[in-house]
Amino acid sequence: DADILIEAESGTGKELLARFIHESSPRSQGPLVAVNCAAFPDALLESELFGHVKGAFTGASASKPGKFELAHQGTLLLDEIGEMPLALQPKLLRVLQEREVDRLGDTRPVPVDVRVIATTNRSLRKLAQEGLFRFDLYYRLNVIPLAIPPLRERVEDIPVLADYFARKYAAQSSGRSAALSREFLERLREYDWPGNVRELENFVRRAIALSENGVISEAAFDDIEAASDRSVSGGIEPGITLRDAEKELLCRTLEAVGGNRTRAAAMLGISLRTIRNKIREYGLPPREVA
Repeated sequence: DADILIEAESGTGKELLARFIHESSPRSQGPLVAVNCAAFPDALLESELFGHVKGAFTGASASKPGKFELAHQGTLLLDEIGEMPLALQPKLLRVLQEREVDRLGDTRPVPVDVRVIATTNRSLRKLAQEGLFRFDLYYRLNVIPLAIPPLRERVEDIPVLADYFARKYAAQSSGRSAALSREFLERLREYDWPGNVRELENFVRRAIALSENGVISEAAFDDIEAASDRSVSGGIEPGITLRDAEKELLCRTLEAVGGNRTRAAAMLGISLRTIRNKIREYGLPPREVA
């Protein structure tokens, strides 16, 4: 039940590991609440974590519990903890020590029963040495340190992960099955994957989207490169509006997959319903293939 610090490169699956730890722990029946410390301005992050009462600041029209309260009897995942502002770190340290939070504008502490899992793609010790992170908070979080090696250092995991992602996205594409050829898996093993698991997932997802017969062969590498070249050829003109850029990307992607809306949706990471709505919105020819 001790707090955990996970340090690893971006895309290695830190959040997946955190979820696995939560689901395998006695707290699995409680909530898993995640917050990205890099996603909020300083003032908003404090309210997001610890909550506030009505009238605590301009715009606080109602009281709101923070993530610590929402994670009561469960796990709180603090993603990108290295990006937390120095000014906010003492308050986090106090919560970890006392296991109670003070909502902004309130003087009554609220007890919380929470396990904290913090993740970072930077060395917290190095940040502390540079004066960018508190040493006492680092030691408080680093009760159980975990490190995830980058994908290039665990090549044996690539086929297992690729098969998992293939089954996942094939099932989402009209329930199709997908088989990964030995040659395809070997090509995957030869690449160093600087984007780690996230890059591998996106690559397999595109291979599934471009496949015709459910068998993913070595030729998928050429298909993906060709589709990428066609979909982004010429780039986006500087000064173009966001709406026009979206329309152009949609047109190029549809062209790259021969008008197949299901495959285009998978490549763009959006739903089939969304792509149909966008086609109607932009008045594109109804080249319905799938």
